[in-house]
Amino acid sequence: MRAIALAAFAVLMPLASAAQAPPDEQDWSQGIETVVVTAHRPGPLMWTVRKGDATVYLLGTVDPLPRNLAWDDTQLRAVLADARQLLLPAGASVGIAEGLWFLAWHSHDIYLPDETPMESTLPDGLRKRFVALREALHQDADRYAGLRVPLAALRIESDFLKAHDLVVDEPADSITRIARRLGVRARPVAEYEALPLLRQLPTLSKAENEACMNDALDDMDRLGPNAAGAAQAWAAGDLETLKAHYSDARFQSCLQSMPGSAALFKRAVNDSVGAVNEALAVPGKTVMLVSIGQLLKKEGILDRLAAQGLSIAVPGS
Repeated sequence: MRAIALAAFAVLMPLASAAQAPPDEQDWSQGIETVVVTAHRPGPLMWTVRKGDATVYLLGTVDPLPRNLAWDDTQLRAVLADARQLLLPAGASVGIAEGLWFLAWHSHDIYLPDETPMESTLPDGLRKRFVALREALHQDADRYAGLRVPLAALRIESDFLKAHDLVVDEPADSITRIARRLGVRARPVAEYEALPLLRQLPTLSKAENEACMNDALDDMDRLGPNAAGAAQAWAAGDLETLKAHYSDARFQSCLQSMPGSAALFKRAVNDSVGAVNEALAVPGKTVMLVSIGQLLKKEGILDRLAAQGLSIAVPGS
């Protein structure tokens, strides 16, 4: 089941920042003004969308975060105290029974044929780059040997995060616990079936596999010097510093090359906008977690909500 969990993670991880422009473009929206003020209790920024008696608080998130990152949740608790619900990012899942069935009948979709060493499938320059990182993480080649290239990339990225004490399930897990203690229901805006996408892994061309590995290594090169700065800026509500250190994962572009995957990523964005509109149709407060990229990039969620004529209050206004 570890292989299934890793494969499902390959689908889960990028959905939170789906369907964005390549991260090095930093194509932030110019249509949404953001006022940043120094508050008595600084904390993560929230944008407010109102329609009649309904209000949705959009809390922009970043990941990965340092484990046990300290941040002031006072404002968030105040909003959650009388909220109807907490909406979490869309995700994909694989059930235990489905996972066992998949391993029994379709393990060739996850593993390379004939126990092919994964590193032998990479061109020289990319292989040297992968090996250098693997050795820096004190990992043996056997740990990645039989996995298809995208999953080997995800595994070494997971090892990198662990080595740097970074986690991808925060701040969502902490915020979910706060909501539950306050009696607020938490649910994802949507859940998708992962297995159909995992079965597409063998269809990736050699060039697409190499692009996946290259993108994953680029992500780790970026995270090394920037993850801590982005996390600290997020915790302090310092948007300009956050933008300087943050970019969406390049690895998502690799996954979107699989048949049907691009449509799923686009669906995740559409479902997020739809969830806001559904919440605005019912009086009361809703808190929604959205990746800062999906929220603020050009043609992202805030741009799309503003295009509907909805009232958006920016942090500090």
